[in-house]
Amino acid sequence: MAVPDSAARSPLRGAAFSEAGGDAGAPSVDRRRGFRLGAPASSPAFGRRRGAAATELESRGRRPLLLALLLFGVACTGPEGPPAGMETGADNPAIDAIFVSWDKPDSPGCALAVAQDGEFVYTRGYGYANLDYDIPVTPQTVFDVASVTKQFVAAVANILAQDGTVSLDDGVRQWLPELPEYASPITLRHLIHHTGGLRDYLNLFPLAGSHDYYAVSREQLLAMMSRQRAPVFAPGERYEYSNTGYMLLAHALERAAGKSLGELARERIFEPLGMDGSLMYENREVIIPRRATGYHQDDDGNLRVVHNYDFEIAGDGQLYTTVEDLLRWDDYLHGADKPAIHQSMLTEGTLNNGEPIEYAHGITLGEYRGLRTVGHGGHSWGFLTELRRYVEPGLSIAVSCNAEYGDPGELARRVAGHYLADQLGPEEGDDEEGDDADEEDEDSPRVPSLSAGGLAEFAGSFFSSELDATYRFTVADGGLALRVEQQPALDVE
Repeated sequence: MAVPDSAARSPLRGAAFSEAGGDAGAPSVDRRRGFRLGAPASSPAFGRRRGAAATELESRGRRPLLLALLLFGVACTGPEGPPAGMETGADNPAIDAIFVSWDKPDSPGCALAVAQDGEFVYTRGYGYANLDYDIPVTPQTVFDVASVTKQFVAAVANILAQDGTVSLDDGVRQWLPELPEYASPITLRHLIHHTGGLRDYLNLFPLAGSHDYYAVSREQLLAMMSRQRAPVFAPGERYEYSNTGYMLLAHALERAAGKSLGELARERIFEPLGMDGSLMYENREVIIPRRATGYHQDDDGNLRVVHNYDFEIAGDGQLYTTVEDLLRWDDYLHGADKPAIHQSMLTEGTLNNGEPIEYAHGITLGEYRGLRTVGHGGHSWGFLTELRRYVEPGLSIAVSCNAEYGDPGELARRVAGHYLADQLGPEEGDDEEGDDADEEDEDSPRVPSLSAGGLAEFAGSFFSSELDATYRFTVADGGLALRVEQQPALDVE
């Protein structure tokens, strides 16, 4: 189906960098629901604490913004979206029908933004951002976009490499000497492409006895990784997705630049591109206007609030942003006036044997029904996001939802099917996947049954120096029970 007429479009490009930031007094309007939201279009900059006299941008004045523009190489005609609170495009029942299961009372929701060749063609909100107060999702709702963050961290790395601040071939220990010296050095490039062989900290901390909402600090992450005797595989030998790599990458960039990742992203990306709804979540006490609440379903299907994971650091995730801001970034990186980092950001990783992988710089290179795609998905506690661009047609789609269930990737593909119906190839079947699943079940290992007497030989206490935790196995109710105890620090006088 053809993209709506340009008269229904709203430009991503325009005077994005005027310091005034639009009509400061204009209230945000949700046209679909008819509610007038109280926040003005130029809401205070994100990351502001209660009682702060001014935003970071207001207090610093104009000079750093101009400097950021010059350093980043951004023309002063960068991306700009529709007026705050407004939804673009004439009503499109076919698109709205894709989100019908979300667009109902007492349901979390999704935000959608679609852009074609640098212009918004459709933005909508479905369902509710907060069920306690019946606040609807709009295209300006702020979501935790989880691993979509990674391409922004990789972009900061490429920008600093252009500046000469770092080289992507620097060994990570050049900036993080606390890490062990392995037989083969791990470089920043390995971290970007998930080829460093590092264990995922999201697995390590639970194994060490931490609960899901444990507040992870830079110091704790470095301490955990400094205890790892060896990587899972030699750097560059294979691809294995690792959130640890991007956490360490972010910290290395912070040390090299002398600024936090949040500062770097704000100064070099968010402010120059007019991404006013975006920040790196590095402080769990921060106030984030228009932030959605995350939800999950319990075993009985009841909705439950997901309390924010208390991260004190960003890197593998923790970008809070809107679907509109994601497409502003997408248009800048892939649009008509490509930046200097465009090519490097889309350069695929290469293994030691010369084999390329489909993961570039925080961006997955793929194909869908005959069309090349670039993008990334994100899954965090209570949130799901998909950012995908169909390269040749120039169509970009961002979907963010404030629930752990659902499939934003499938939603985005169905939206693409509407706009690109005459360009997509036939749909692929899933018979082969089903056959593989059956074979896997047949080959699954058999677990022997042991009597209580046989289990007793496994009882006892075991200490892991890599995890700094003690594991206590006991026989209980005819089986083994495990208790994990972290070792508290002791003051020796």
